[in-house]
Amino acid sequence: MLAFSVDSGLTVPQSAFFIGAEPHPALKDWNNLTGWQPLKPLADSWERAGFLREDNFPDRKWPLVMVLPGKSRDETLGWFSAARDRLEPRGVLVVSMANTAGSGRFEKELAKATGKIVSIQKHKCRIFHATEDGTWNEEIFNEWRSLGEQREVSGFTVQAGLFSCDHIDPGSQLLADHLPAHLHGHIADLGAGWGFLSDAVLKRCPKLLRLDLFEADARAMACAKKNLAGDDHEIGYHWHDITNGLPGVYDAIIMNPPFHTGQATNVDLGRAFLKSATNSLRRGGKLLLVANRQLPYEAVLETSGLAWRKITEDRVYKIIFAEKR
Repeated sequence: MLAFSVDSGLTVPQSAFFIGAEPHPALKDWNNLTGWQPLKPLADSWERAGFLREDNFPDRKWPLVMVLPGKSRDETLGWFSAARDRLEPRGVLVVSMANTAGSGRFEKELAKATGKIVSIQKHKCRIFHATEDGTWNEEIFNEWRSLGEQREVSGFTVQAGLFSCDHIDPGSQLLADHLPAHLHGHIADLGAGWGFLSDAVLKRCPKLLRLDLFEADARAMACAKKNLAGDDHEIGYHWHDITNGLPGVYDAIIMNPPFHTGQATNVDLGRAFLKSATNSLRRGGKLLLVANRQLPYEAVLETSGLAWRKITEDRVYKIIFAEKR
């Protein structure tokens, strides 16, 4: 971003706000840079690099707002509007995107709202920026703002950019349909998302004592709190990087482990979830998971010393039940 500013003739201000913040060596000398990052591993990296971080979008404004957009169209356009809301008059909005993420399409979208766009392409990425000059189309930003807000799907509160934000995930539904009612004690939901599987556990398992949700996306956790708010069980909500292990020990763990990092497939992420779960199960503890049929999780269960069996499968998903010996 700093190199781009120099190439474009922009004056780098003393302070700036960074939406989707990720640390980079080019930012190391920028003392007054505040970031917002909903994903726990990236938020931790940002703080370790010594930068300021906000848990929520702050009310103040900056002369420069930078955006590293998310994965979905609605999420990205919602972040554009959030950037606009935090921009001072005559401030500059800067966006950086990989070409494979649709940077050209989103540049055109931003140009509809702002008019003149300055754009540079380099290293298979596109960086484009616009200066607020009092002529921006606020109706377009209003439309985008609504795209980024929480919404309702099948009776649940969700938000753009979250996993399965426009429908009930069929894999999670399959696991919910096969949850045994005898699960009891302290139960954890790993990668809980906006709380669909947790809701199923609360409704199906009368011997539950406490349910802990672990989720790396703070926005998903906020939705889960709303979705489970009417339940009177003891519930813990943890914004947590599950690959670093869990802080507690559990009688049962359920999960629909992720296997993507951004847009790239990352099977090791699912394996890390399984290892964390295994380490936090009591002896005799139960693990129930759903996964795409082709994912090689059984080998992880074998090497972790869990006895497992496949409960059911369909053309896409498999349900595995495992027990810690």
